[in-house]
Amino acid sequence: MEKRTRVALYGSSLFMAGLAVSLKEKPGLEVIHLQPGAPDACQRLSEPGFRVIILDINEPPPDLVLSLFQKHPELSLLALDPAGDRLLALSGETSQPLTTNELLQVIESHADGLGKEKETLANQTTT
Repeated sequence: MEKRTRVALYGSSLFMAGLAVSLKEKPGLEVIHLQPGAPDACQRLSEPGFRVIILDINEPPPDLVLSLFQKHPELSLLALDPAGDRLLALSGETSQPLTTNELLQVIESHADGLGKEKETLANQTTT
């Protein structure tokens, strides 16, 4: 039997509904689309077994995101902004900066990554 990757979608926009239909057609994926406000939606998102959860960035309660990371740090959380055509990858990866210098290194590494991404985007739009 084929092992399938469990993916949950959480959002009520037309974009999320279309994405759910599209992903359900992909072999190897088990896709569950949950509507915000459904009585068991948050509980179902907390079930073990999901590898990826895709959220509409405008709809999840902040405590839900934090709760998911606490219970399942291995999850890949992707927050989509359908109106702005943006994707925000949220990470449950943790680190333990022990000193101020180590904390500064973490901040600088993320800032350097942002600068490189912006430079790449700027180069793509000018060509």
